[in-house]
Amino acid sequence: MKIAVLTYNFNNNYGGMLQAYAMLKTLKKLGHEPELLLVPSINLSKKARLKKFIKKHFLSYLSSRWRDNSQKTIIEKNTKYFIEKYITPKTNPISTKQHFSKITKNNYNAYLVGSDQVWRAKVYRYIDYAFFGFVKSDEPILMSYAASFGVDTWDFNEEQTSRFKKQIQRFKGVAVREDSGVALCKEYFNTDAVHVLDPTMLLDPDDYREIIEQENEPNHSGSLLTYILDLNEDKQSIIDRASKELDFKPFKVNLKPKEEMNTLEDMVYPTVTAWLKGFDNAEYVITDSFHGCAFAILFNKPFIAYGNKARGMARFNSLLKMFGLQDRLVASKEEASIEKIKDIIDWNSVNSKLLEYRNISQNFLVETLKSKK
Repeated sequence: MKIAVLTYNFNNNYGGMLQAYAMLKTLKKLGHEPELLLVPSINLSKKARLKKFIKKHFLSYLSSRWRDNSQKTIIEKNTKYFIEKYITPKTNPISTKQHFSKITKNNYNAYLVGSDQVWRAKVYRYIDYAFFGFVKSDEPILMSYAASFGVDTWDFNEEQTSRFKKQIQRFKGVAVREDSGVALCKEYFNTDAVHVLDPTMLLDPDDYREIIEQENEPNHSGSLLTYILDLNEDKQSIIDRASKELDFKPFKVNLKPKEEMNTLEDMVYPTVTAWLKGFDNAEYVITDSFHGCAFAILFNKPFIAYGNKARGMARFNSLLKMFGLQDRLVASKEEASIEKIKDIIDWNSVNSKLLEYRNISQNFLVETLKSKK
């Protein structure tokens, strides 16, 4: 089938890029022809987006020297390379309602929304389109895969709830990423949803090692991978404690801290395959990222997950519960005791659960994408 996969723009987010890559690769393995439809996530004007970008990357150091998009091109060169080579070599992001009206002319056999927080009303700019209201024909299959509300509370207003409840009844299959999403779909949409894996976990580590090798990524110098999105003193204390107790050298796979950004090159995002190589090389992982947890589990690396309340705790709780790893989640440095850091994970049990959920997830895709005829 020719399948349109709707997700929101990546914004240099490694998890976002890799979930799209994995979704497309999985569908191709199943014999389909997927095409990714990218839309902006946050509803900001061009001027506001530029201002936000400057604030995030340049601070006071380079804001006065900002002239055009040339610096932005340099900063995003590695992530853009991965997107253009491995995800959307022929696809341009959709940014207006007019583009949506033209999508259906491509004669897709199916429309799939997901993964990631595509049903998080306060984040997704085109939330109205995440339920395929723009698809007027009843011929294509409509479905979701690992769609996430991001939180375990209901963020849609009354009008949205009523409209989306009608639209989701057209879906042949509904699959969500969090167990809380199953409950939300039942309570507010009166729809039975299937709890499935994030697309990144549908692939084996060897699938990722294949592209790591293609890009000739060198090994990292360190054993303790720290993938932290929002660094603070509490998290740094856990990193220092783990490094000392485990005798592991810390290393990072994301942007340098703001205080270390002295040149434009310091602001360049590391390559996506260097990010993946970090998990492959690591002997231990400390992260406050959902996808950081997912890849630690996938690569069988012992880890501590620091709950990121601002970015949504439902995602962490659901993922860790699937594998019986709730004890790896902490919310303070006090909870990350030496005993917890050194606690041994039963990877045989984890991998057994992974295979079970992978079968459920793949079967959902296979059955839902069977022709209506």
